Amino acid sequence: MNTKRIKSVVPIYLMAAAFLLYALIFPMYRITDVVIALGISILLYFAAGLVFRGKVVEVPRDIPFEKSGNSTADGMIAQGRGYIRRLEELRSEIADAKIRGQIANLQEISIQIFEFIQKNPGHARKINTFMDYYYPTAIKFLESYAKFDAKSVKGENINATMTKISESLSKIEEAFAHQLDSLYSDKALDITTDIAVLENIMKSEGVI
Repeated sequence: MNTKRIKSVVPIYLMAAAFLLYALIFPMYRITDVVIALGISILLYFAAGLVFRGKVVEVPRDIPFEKSGNSTADGMIAQGRGYIRRLEELRSEIADAKIRGQIANLQEISIQIFEFIQKNPGHARKINTFMDYYYPTAIKFLESYAKFDAKSVKGENINATMTKISESLSKIEEAFAHQLDSLYSDKALDITTDIAVLENIMKSEGVI
């Protein structure tokens, strides 16, 4: 997740209030009075900006979409962007901090998966199950959780279902992480082979 700062509106209100107050106290028919009022208002705006700095909010990291030339991979990435945006919508609807953290983790893993597919479109078939089952299931569970969470009165059945969904999300996180790890299995194998070759050469040269 990335973060961005949303500026506070307080400095703007204080600047306007300062200008209005000056206008009520002093005559404003002279240009010097207007300049002074503007100067005070602007100084107050910048001073207030140092105190009222706004708030920092989390924003989802997006996938920099560039066509790979592989229609299957490009279609999956486009669909994946939609899934990630839906996760963010659900994240904003759910109050539970743990669930929100799990959603953020699913988003980040998803982005890494789709970034890999973007760079390695030939591996797109490896995420078929991920796209057709794991992702829709995750969203289905979270949509149900959000609906239950929005109810002002929750009975025993609703609370029990929400608990089951929360527990299932941990398993879904594991499935997402496993999918990402499996995509890098070939690269990990190549590196392991390269290390073994390097060690053999070094042994034959008497280095080790």
